[in-house]
Amino acid sequence: GSGPKWGGGEDRSRCAASVMRDGTPRAASSGCTPTRKDLEVEAFKSSFNSRWIDVPRVSYHGAPGAFSALAAKALLPDCEPVACDTLELVTASVTQWRSDLAIVPIQNTLEGTLHELQDQLVSCGLHIVGEVNIPVIHCLVALPGVNRGDIKRVLSHPVALAQCSTLLKDLGVVREAVFDTAFSAKRIKDEMLMDCAGIASKEAAEHFGLEVLSEDVHDKERGVNVQRYLLLAREPCEYDSASTYKTSLVFTLGEGSGQLFKALSVFALREMNITKIESRPLRANPLLETGDATQFNYIFYLDFIGHVSETKCKQAMRHLQELTPFFKVLGSYPVASEAFKYWGA
Repeated sequence: GSGPKWGGGEDRSRCAASVMRDGTPRAASSGCTPTRKDLEVEAFKSSFNSRWIDVPRVSYHGAPGAFSALAAKALLPDCEPVACDTLELVTASVTQWRSDLAIVPIQNTLEGTLHELQDQLVSCGLHIVGEVNIPVIHCLVALPGVNRGDIKRVLSHPVALAQCSTLLKDLGVVREAVFDTAFSAKRIKDEMLMDCAGIASKEAAEHFGLEVLSEDVHDKERGVNVQRYLLLAREPCEYDSASTYKTSLVFTLGEGSGQLFKALSVFALREMNITKIESRPLRANPLLETGDATQFNYIFYLDFIGHVSETKCKQAMRHLQELTPFFKVLGSYPVASEAFKYWGA
């Protein structure tokens, strides 16, 4: 296929054909006259020192070797991952043009939905343009020469520590939470902690010069550990009829009986496939007065198969908008099974 469309509707491959790797427009003698868009890109590159023509910069939360960085490389092998210390900086990096894309974890087979990130999707001003599912393979890592018997503390993200509780109980160690799995490897290396181990990816261990003491150490009785990631961009993903798409949206309901049934009937009447729906209290207005009772006021997150450019999806969105006080499409994007083909991986 022709690959994804990027900001301003320009095809990256077509844009790159008229711009040299250093950002300067090709001369007319080379057979391609620089367009106004090419000159704008050159100015952008000079101002922000971004190499997005050749290598998309993808911001993520964590340190090198974080699972988010691995997900970015799985979806876009030629990308340049950009580490960010907080989730807010991940999306701000894109809105402020320091990165071209952001990748964030949204669901895990063991832990469910990451609600903080889900809420941030509503307000960050970015569009979902892709998704990818990757296995999360936790490893016990330590400095060279450290044996399992030397370990007194294990560092990692709180979720990773919880997912490896059987191992940690057997080791009889103190658990210490840090903001990212890969950061545990970085801290062990930086501070030369000979009595500590981390739970991180094998790639993080390699990056920071640590040894893998045990691989794939999560609690197997809980099932397979797979994480879903979303790719975010400033511009929405353009429609290609050859691909299968998923759309994510949020909405609230008005007061009265049968409101959720009416909202879901929008999709059922058109035989549209809903792949996910969940709700959580609305942060801005969590309580709803209904006569003599007070109840939670919910916001609903819903995914369905289809692209908002398709006729029946347009009709469904118009219908849903008539029924709901608040409604927002977060993005239409290739489903995970086709994302690699779409993004040219």
